[in-house]
Amino acid sequence: MQIVVIRHGESEGNVAATLQGCRLDLPLSPRGLRQAEMLAVRLAGENVDQVFSSPMVRARATAEVVAAPHGVPLVLDPSMVEFDWGEWTGRPLDEEMEGRVAELRARWRTGDTRVTAPGGESPEQAAERARGALARIRASGARAPVVVAHGRFNRVLMSVLLGRPLSRMDDIKQRNGSLSLFTWDGIAPATPVLLDDIDHLPEELRVLVGGSDSVK
Repeated sequence: MQIVVIRHGESEGNVAATLQGCRLDLPLSPRGLRQAEMLAVRLAGENVDQVFSSPMVRARATAEVVAAPHGVPLVLDPSMVEFDWGEWTGRPLDEEMEGRVAELRARWRTGDTRVTAPGGESPEQAAERARGALARIRASGARAPVVVAHGRFNRVLMSVLLGRPLSRMDDIKQRNGSLSLFTWDGIAPATPVLLDDIDHLPEELRVLVGGSDSVK
């Protein structure tokens, strides 16, 4: 199997530098729609036999644009929604909030991946969702699937796919509109071919408009 993992295009929440998570369902920005269109052009000549997407509007809208040239089914999987930041959802990523998130990420990097934001989920819990999603993709029989989801969830998903500890998930960058490619036999850890690739985006669509790209 060749599996492509995409982070949705820039959303209105990204522009506003807001911690979105799974509880804030904001649409793509105009730039985000253009990023999705560039992804569709990038993949138009590739073999894509199924597209799996988070049902959240920013991911679903990206997935619909990507799937259109191929005429393939779009499968919405609720387990692919973004990471749950709990009580921090909707908070602006100002200096105070960036500091709190940085402290939490530091604990994750030490291996404490069961710790959560207040009222949110842990990376371990998100990894359970990711394992379920990957099992359904494997069971679908798709040979060239595309997954469209979110920055933090994709880091968790790809850590699982690569057989890496969740403490290393921030080694995997995820820019809006990026594409990652893996070969995978459905059992052993996948082999990365591309990670966080944005060669399809013109320079003006690569610049981060909102706050830290590491948490959204």
